[in-house]
Order: sequence, then structure tokens, then C-alpha cells
Amino acid sequence: MGKKICVIGSGLAGGIVASKLAAKGHCVTLVERGNAPMRLIATDETWEGAEPKVSFTRGTGIGGTSNFWHGGLTILDKTDIEGVPGYLRDHQSPISYSDLRKYYNRAISLLSDKQDYSLKDIESELTSCNTAFSINHEAFRFKALLYPTVPFSAKRLVERAKVHHGLRVVKNFDAKRLRFSGRSHIASVEGWEGQARTLKELHADVFILCAGGLGSPKILLESAKLNPQLQTLPIGRFLIDHPTGCVFKAKLRHRMYLKPLFGQLQQDFKIRYGFALKADQLYLSNYRNHVLFLRPAISMRDPLVYEILKRKLVDYRCRKLQFADMAYLLGRSDLLLEAANFKYGISHSAKYVMGLTFSEQFPDDRNRMFCSGDNKFAIDWNISREDARSLRKFLNVFFDSHSHLFESFTIFSNIRERLDSAGHHSGGCRMATQASDGVVDGDLRVFGVENLFVVDGSVLGFSGHANTGLTIAALAVKCCDAATKD
Repeated sequence: MGKKICVIGSGLAGGIVASKLAAKGHCVTLVERGNAPMRLIATDETWEGAEPKVSFTRGTGIGGTSNFWHGGLTILDKTDIEGVPGYLRDHQSPISYSDLRKYYNRAISLLSDKQDYSLKDIESELTSCNTAFSINHEAFRFKALLYPTVPFSAKRLVERAKVHHGLRVVKNFDAKRLRFSGRSHIASVEGWEGQARTLKELHADVFILCAGGLGSPKILLESAKLNPQLQTLPIGRFLIDHPTGCVFKAKLRHRMYLKPLFGQLQQDFKIRYGFALKADQLYLSNYRNHVLFLRPAISMRDPLVYEILKRKLVDYRCRKLQFADMAYLLGRSDLLLEAANFKYGISHSAKYVMGLTFSEQFPDDRNRMFCSGDNKFAIDWNISREDARSLRKFLNVFFDSHSHLFESFTIFSNIRERLDSAGHHSGGCRMATQASDGVVDGDLRVFGVENLFVVDGSVLGFSGHANTGLTIAALAVKCCDAATKD
């Protein structure tokens, strides 16, 4: 007879875990705080970091954030999991890269939703460079991001499991804390149900927390108030992201056709290629991985003006344009065209380029989440000077290695102000080899708690410079194996 399992959160990880375990014959209840897909504006969070003040997309309802996810698929590098040879770091991963790759292979077929994707697509080399860019292969490599034509949503898996495998779904259940029976066993999850906010408990044999990179740490922090075992774990500490932003513009010596870098279309997906340092060159950027994507630009004008333009365009929708408004827009037509080209890929031939970077952030104890009283959570996440310094070193190496291709380039000042959250906050329940260093072990089981697992972005101790969705999916598949082990 199958186990009675409660999965908390129906996003990318929760949808995969609940649907797969139900298909294996277990009695699975999936709880979700929302009733219908919508963007989440968290009212219980206070962002303490001085710079930047961040906002990013999260979702509620069946499918969670995966309903708003762009679907970029890529994998972590071996150095993210096992470290850079010769560089000693404090936090060690409890899983090997070869083990993770096995789950990547299973996850990519799951997320492709019957489309024929494989890791070979994600790891493919850029073969049709034409005049796109003559990369310095001694120091750099291409990093691929694969975008499915139809982005994946966990909602489809959940709906199928309800029909075919008897998955029980409880909507409008806002999980607040886990209740223990004894020191190391979870008896129930407690939360508010429905619009009437009725306090309710759900009981199960196994609990799998999939409430998201910030949602899962919140529930564990609340639960720790009444449990000494959880109080010993570093819940909410070591928050990381891979900050992103446009950090330079450059003028090429000759016009180039850049479509092979960011517009390659295959049967059911598009591949975009960025530039990353090879593993044996990471010492040049203080051992952090970064990736750089080149996009066509119209001029060398500073893209910080984009934010001002956005605000003005919103204002213009509410009133008739005056002559001064028209003059303002015409004076910045280059930036308007850049923004349109960036979104729609109208032109791929370029004399100017802008640099969009994903920057690796190392975990430390400065970035963290904690209970601040009055049922609020303070989130102190910042881009450090060390993060910015590493990125600047990476950019300098890139330009030094490819100087023959550029007539001029400008790395913008105040890089920290130009970077923002990529919406992939991780680390609050990170995996570790021991309880003093993390919250879950290599099987995603919470240290010292026999029937509690966490699987979502919060368990990633190193997210590298990669989108985390495929890694979360791979770990969700791994958790299905671990949670049902006898």
C-alpha cells in the first residue's frame, strides 16, 4: 500500500513531485495557497537591503510561478557542484555532478512535455557562427540557454494526475507551519483555508515542502519557533541569486550578424548562446561563473534611461501627447528601437552591441531571511562589492580577449546599481553534507527530521550563472525516489 504524502506548493517542483508520486500509487494531497493562477505580491516580506530594492515575479494557483516562467532551460556546470580545482570553498555539495546529470536527463524529457529535447540540445556547440563572433577559445566557451516554443507549466502535470491517478488538490490553503509529534517527526501541516481563513490541519506520513525559494524558508522559520531541532539549522541564511543587468555597450569594428548567438531556431525551441570562462580560467574572475549575452544596439546611449522611458510611456497612455512629449520620444528613438528589438528580434545585424550579464553570487552570512515580528519576514539580500568586482574583472578579461573586434566599449559605472534580482533566490534551505552547514541532505531530507523533505529553489547552495528551473526539476525527480524509500 502506498504512503500518505502531503506536498506543499504546486509550482515547478511541487507539480512534478505530486504528479509522479500519485502515478506511483501513493495517496497524495497537494496543497496550494491560491485558487487561480495569478502573480504573487507578498505582503509579509520586508526587504531590508539598501541596494537594490528588488521585485520579481512569483505566482500562486495550480502551477505556481511556472505559469509565468519564460522556460529557459540550462544546467549547472561541474564547477558549481564540485568546485574549481585548486580553490577551496567552505560549502560542499552533498551530491556529485554525475549523479545530478542522471536526474537532468530524466527532467529534460519531463519538461519538454513529449517534445524531443535532450541534454545534447542544451550542451550543443555553436556550429553556424558565420560572422557572428570569433570567440577566443583559449579562455571562453559558449553557454547555451534553450527556450521551448511552449513554456512548461506544472499545471498540466497536476491536471493529468487528478484525472488519471487520483491526486487530491486542496486550493486556498495557506500553509503556515509544520506540527511535530516528538522531536523528529512531522504530524501535520497547519494553515488557513478558504476566504474565511479557517485554521485547519492536514495529516500525512510524509511531507514535501515545495513552497519556493522564499516560501519554504518562511514555513520552516515559523515551524522552528516551537521546535528545538529546526532551531539548530541555518534556515533562511546564505541567500543567493544570479543578478542580471545590462552593464556595457560597445562599438564593433565591423558590422556583424548576431542571429546565431541568440536567434537559432530548431524544431520546437530557440537557443541563445552566451560567453563564459572555461573552468581553468575562472581564477581570472575570482572563481565566480558569469555569462555574457550580446544583443544588437542602436547607439552607445546609457540604457539606464530605459526605466525613465518605461515610466513616461505609462504616463502617456493616460493623456494626449503634447509637442514636448513627441520631442522627448524622438530624441530617444534609438533606445525605443533597442527595446523593441530586444523583445521581438526585429534585426540581427549590428554595429553596436549591449552586454546583458548573469552574474554568479557566492553565499555568505550577510544575505539572509529572518522572522522580524508581527508575522513579517525581513529579507536582507544585496549585491556585494565582491560580486560587482568579480563581474568587472570578467568583463575586462572578455574585452581584452576580443579587443580586435571592438572599436570602443564602455563598461558602465555603478555596476551594483545596474544589476537586479533574476527572480531565482536560493540557499535559504540549502543542501549540505552536515546540519551545521545547511538544512537538507543529499536526499533533500531535512536534517534531524525523518519524514520532511524540501525541494525547490531554496535548496540550491550554488545556482551559478544558470537559470535554475531545470535543476529544480531534476532535484524534484530525485526527491520522488528518496521520499518513497523504505
